[in-house]
Amino acid sequence: MTDTEASPLSAADIEIVIIDDDEDVRINTSDLLSVEYQLISTYASPAALLKRLTVNQPMVILTDLRMPDADGFEFACQALKIDPDLPVILMTGYGDISIAVDAMKQGITDFVEKPFDTDYLLAAVQKAVDKRLHALNLLQAHQSLENGAAIEQVIVGQCQAIHRLRSDVLQFAPMDIPVMIYGDTGVGKELVARSLHRFSRRSSGRFVALNCAAIPEQLAEAELFGHAKGAFTDAGSARTGKLQHANGGTLFLDEIESLPLTTQAKLLRALSDQLITPLGSNQEIAIDCRVISATKDELRNNPAFRQDLFFRLQVAELRIPALKDREGDIQRLFEYYAHQQCDNFGTDYRLADSHTRQVLLQYSWPGNVRELINVATRYAIRGCRHIENAIELDTNNTFDVGAGESLKDMVQAYEEKLIRSKLAEHNGKVAAVLEDLCIERRTFNQKLNRYGINTQDYRD
Repeated sequence: MTDTEASPLSAADIEIVIIDDDEDVRINTSDLLSVEYQLISTYASPAALLKRLTVNQPMVILTDLRMPDADGFEFACQALKIDPDLPVILMTGYGDISIAVDAMKQGITDFVEKPFDTDYLLAAVQKAVDKRLHALNLLQAHQSLENGAAIEQVIVGQCQAIHRLRSDVLQFAPMDIPVMIYGDTGVGKELVARSLHRFSRRSSGRFVALNCAAIPEQLAEAELFGHAKGAFTDAGSARTGKLQHANGGTLFLDEIESLPLTTQAKLLRALSDQLITPLGSNQEIAIDCRVISATKDELRNNPAFRQDLFFRLQVAELRIPALKDREGDIQRLFEYYAHQQCDNFGTDYRLADSHTRQVLLQYSWPGNVRELINVATRYAIRGCRHIENAIELDTNNTFDVGAGESLKDMVQAYEEKLIRSKLAEHNGKVAAVLEDLCIERRTFNQKLNRYGINTQDYRD
């Protein structure tokens, strides 16, 4: 088994669902099947079950055909619209056999006649379970191969720690459990959180990110739980909180260590009860979201963080190594992002030479992967030359980033600054600048017009 493959499902993972309005039938059938199967649930009507049905659930259904407030065959047809491969066995009386036979032509797996022949019932259920296991394990094998290839395009690197990280992400993603992600600033904690969401059963739902350090303490509760109109000053209208907004999806709480203690207590209660009460309201709202947290601090035995909340959030943990500890990946990551940025800017990519590789390895990368991406971007803008200048902008802090600036704004600001500096360096000699920047004259002229640069201003 490879690192990215999940353990195959077994009969112990299959839920046997029994639907019958007769309580004695539910009890007796459940007792009979409990000898072979661990997960058994019973319903007096199919309505509640229908609400929680999704595709590819590890489930086999036995439903009565005729019930006072429901039709078993009609329910089966609705269930098969949700998942055409879901095994459904009809339980019928003697007079309903012809209906059951016709139902099998519509996709029903089998039927059993009441009163039950014990051996026949067990054989029918076993056959349905085997069919479900075969289909789900085959699907899981295909998904493991696809996810393993896909995640290598998202979490890039070949060092042992990154191999383990990718394997753990694919293992934890489908489990629908809280995960705590540890790592320094800039290592890619949100990228890992998004990967957990992408490869989970909640991938069709929202991924909602909240940076706990970026919200004022007095607004933390309103951000998480929402608020009613007039709940506080400036609350001119009601607002949905992040926990409710992430229903059916994933809530990512970055820098969770910054959450105020009072808010931590209320978050713990909300996650325990799966209920929230917006500020200024008495209405309780059910929530259904997976919570992934991230921190750069150790939270175990941390006096600034509630330990009961810590244990609630850290069912599983992922640790992302600092870039300086991934020496074998530094060049690979730099080449990956530099090539990507060259494609974005329409410039030619040049493989890093030995000098560039040496500079990359000698640098300490205090900003981790986030800083490396910025350096690779500037390196690509410069025509894949002068790596020292690209890194020097970080170490000397000469490339100021304004709050709220987009990548496009930052790139254009740097591009203008670079062109002006090269014109000054070459005394306004355009040919020398073109050669230095590896850029065509037509493209260069377009950039001069865009930034309002006059080359005459730089001549002696």
